[in-house]
Amino acid sequence: MTRGVEPDPRRLGRRPAFDDRDRRFALQRVSVPPTRTSKYWLCRGGPLDQGYTSQCVAYAGTRYLTTHPVVNVPHLMPHQLYLECQRLDEWPGEEPDYEGTSVRALFKVLKRDGFITEYRWAWNAEMVMGHLLMTGPMVLGTDWTERMFDPDPYGFIWDEGESFGGHAYLAIGANRKKPCPDGSTGAIRILNSWSGSWGQNGRAWMSLKVLDRLLTRHGEACIATEIKRAA
Repeated sequence: MTRGVEPDPRRLGRRPAFDDRDRRFALQRVSVPPTRTSKYWLCRGGPLDQGYTSQCVAYAGTRYLTTHPVVNVPHLMPHQLYLECQRLDEWPGEEPDYEGTSVRALFKVLKRDGFITEYRWAWNAEMVMGHLLMTGPMVLGTDWTERMFDPDPYGFIWDEGESFGGHAYLAIGANRKKPCPDGSTGAIRILNSWSGSWGQNGRAWMSLKVLDRLLTRHGEACIATEIKRAA
């Protein structure tokens, strides 16, 4: 993957895989009290680093398992989880036949292995905001554009510039009253898989306006009913 004319070591790896049947499994809207305007879900363990791999989906899934309110101990290392995702995803073969995998494949593996009972989808920022404020974290899969590689001085990433492919990352919080540099209000907090040196200790803000645009452009947000898995 290159950005501009210089090689960029930070890899992506989310492959979009759309299925009209997902509409039957849409996330149900939740009622959010007016007093609940912000929430941040504690993540056990620091930011991970996918390095030179295309395993962002597996890294996001690993941290999904270790983030409250249900904290599990992953049974696979991220590279092992990635291979399991490729075995269950929508494309024949596995790496090196192709790179990356789908968010759906991740949740298929987690369901198969007893971490979740079901998974559902959201396609707009308001649904994502409600879930983050009331229920728990979410795995996002979206395009990743040039201005998303490096957060701005305020810690925000922006969906501007050329798209360099798909990326998966974890949404770990939301603030409905967060002022954004573009003049809008409301943002989500994301945890990336490019180590703690990226952004604000591996984290960044994304305005609800940006999130809505990304979800409209072939993006997805997935949430599961997670259960505590026996050791």
